[in-house]
Amino acid sequence: MASSSSAHDIGYFPVDELPDVVLVNVFSFFNVKQKCRVAGVSRRWNAIAKDPRLWKIVDDTPKGPGGLLAFIRAYCGNSLISFKSSGHMTTPALKLIRRMCPGIQEFTLCDLTSEKQINLCILPSQLTSLTLISFPYIRNSAWWDFLSSDRMPCLRRLCLRDFMVSNQHDVLQQLPQLSMLTHLSLGFEKHHLQSSSEFDAIVAPVATNLQNLEVLRLGYGTEFVFHRLVQNNFCNNMPKLRRLDLYYFFDQICGEIPEYLSPLASLPLLEYLDIPRIQWTSLRYEVDKVEVILEIANDIADAVMTFPAGKLKQLLIGLEADPEAIPKAECVITSNEAILVELRRRLPEGISIKKGTYTEE
Repeated sequence: MASSSSAHDIGYFPVDELPDVVLVNVFSFFNVKQKCRVAGVSRRWNAIAKDPRLWKIVDDTPKGPGGLLAFIRAYCGNSLISFKSSGHMTTPALKLIRRMCPGIQEFTLCDLTSEKQINLCILPSQLTSLTLISFPYIRNSAWWDFLSSDRMPCLRRLCLRDFMVSNQHDVLQQLPQLSMLTHLSLGFEKHHLQSSSEFDAIVAPVATNLQNLEVLRLGYGTEFVFHRLVQNNFCNNMPKLRRLDLYYFFDQICGEIPEYLSPLASLPLLEYLDIPRIQWTSLRYEVDKVEVILEIANDIADAVMTFPAGKLKQLLIGLEADPEAIPKAECVITSNEAILVELRRRLPEGISIKKGTYTEE
């Protein structure tokens, strides 16, 4: 009997003997940080880790402007399709992406700290999808000039969430120029907006010019925008709209739900109506909360019953209590079940009625 075991007998696996194509496949399961780490193992692994097939999607980036620039130079190139950065994107880095990544189509920027940090007017003009989440008050209205058909002629998807309500006018004034948008998602950082004739004049072109929209998602703080869209007859101007999401809506306005929803019956292609987070701060003041829950359900049912038969395929509904509200979270679950039961009782079986939870499409 041999006195020593072979490498295979003791569980050793010769990773370095694997062909490059296999290692590329293995590395494809790694996140950005892990792929950068294996690039430092050896010259061979460094070359494999820079294979363009591994860098079609970048969903995280190194912190610090120097690290970000070095990362883009090392790993981003012709194969890059989607790029996401949180907090540390700069104008030089954006210029580098525009120069080195001619195939990029999707760009996401989160947690911008200052309008001086980046000039978005140099975004790649071929982008088809742009997502901006959580950024501060922009004092210079010209900062938003990148939202134009001249600078972004290919843009089809636009998501602007958690931005300062003080920028609402500047943003809404730009939107009518993006007449080729098919997906639009808006959400303000603050909740209540003030009505004004100036604001009405800004919303009206949005209601009439975005005729190619297929998906419209309006979030926190946009109730008034939606109300003005309805009053400006947007339902007759968006013939392709098939999905409408209204999240964080209808706080303390239960009695106005039919006024908001009934006009949607005139949208010819609407199939999906999602109201995943109906806020119910007002319920803390109600004695008979069950009665209010049923009122919400019946208001929604009354509005949906005005839709042509067989039109609506899916209705997502969800209640979300204020952290200080009564009843507590356990009762929220019970109330969600109650509203679903009532809607299923009232509405045709052909409509799929489910509890909604907001997720970005």
